[in-house]
Amino acid sequence: MPLCLRKKSVERKPSLQEKIVGRATGVVHLTHNDLDAAGSDAVCRMVFGPEILTLFSSVNRFGWFMGQVSGCNGKGDRLIISDLGYQKGIEDQVRKVHAAGWKIEWYDHHKWSEEEMERVRPFVVSLTVDTSVCATGVVCASFAGGNAAAAEVARVVCDYDLWRHEDPRSAVLGMVTSKREFLELIRDKLAEGVIIDDEVSRIFAGIERDKNACMRKSIRHARVFRGKYVIAVMPAYGYPSETAAEARRELGCDMELLVFATGKFSLRSVAPVSHLIARQFNGGGHPNASGGSFAYGWRERWMLKLFGRVSGAKEFAEAAEAV
Repeated sequence: MPLCLRKKSVERKPSLQEKIVGRATGVVHLTHNDLDAAGSDAVCRMVFGPEILTLFSSVNRFGWFMGQVSGCNGKGDRLIISDLGYQKGIEDQVRKVHAAGWKIEWYDHHKWSEEEMERVRPFVVSLTVDTSVCATGVVCASFAGGNAAAAEVARVVCDYDLWRHEDPRSAVLGMVTSKREFLELIRDKLAEGVIIDDEVSRIFAGIERDKNACMRKSIRHARVFRGKYVIAVMPAYGYPSETAAEARRELGCDMELLVFATGKFSLRSVAPVSHLIARQFNGGGHPNASGGSFAYGWRERWMLKLFGRVSGAKEFAEAAEAV
């Protein structure tokens, strides 16, 4: 007699829109997905409580997340946007979110033109842009000016995000949050005023070993273009900021392009033009650090994976020369 096996019921995870609709508080925080985002969210949680709904977004998915929010009734609640800069056409999504009943507050430290600000302002309650600090610093000044713990978090995060490298703790946090699985862990510790503890130190030690191997592999495949800028183009195997810094020391370049197998890239530059170049490749960011994406198909992806060969390197170098 055959055995009848009862299938285990798998609990369905709520969709993003279901999470937004079922939010526990009147605050949704849409931010980036790095240390600066973790710091910004930590400060928000210090001020608004740990029950706020946080949405961590890559630069490329910013528009998609805005579309998800616009599909939900805002009911006059706050949508706080931080550490995400202007993208071409994003005002259309901002308008839809506003029309859905959300009160939008935008806190950023990326470079905006006055024209870009004017496109967004009709649909937001406030737009605060300060390029002299990191996004955590902007959020802290706006919400938690008298909070000493928040100020310390902002100081450490800005040390890393603005490449000051004066506080060794910031490099540890930057490394750990380069792994997406630890982003919420660091956020939660920062929200409690904890910068570094034994758990974070153990995680960092393990990542450090992996980082060194990845950096060597990237730099070994580097291709250097010499012209208006000395550009090192290389495949990325993780740790783009740290790899860029090491490549700058070893290769004497002043611009580093690290490209992942998906076609997404991370760009660092001495000259304050990084964001201008990245915008030509579906991206954006800071004058000295940004991200974008090449339109990679299966062939380009496999050429990078198998041989460490970056497709689009010549086109990128030409774009950089034209800036």
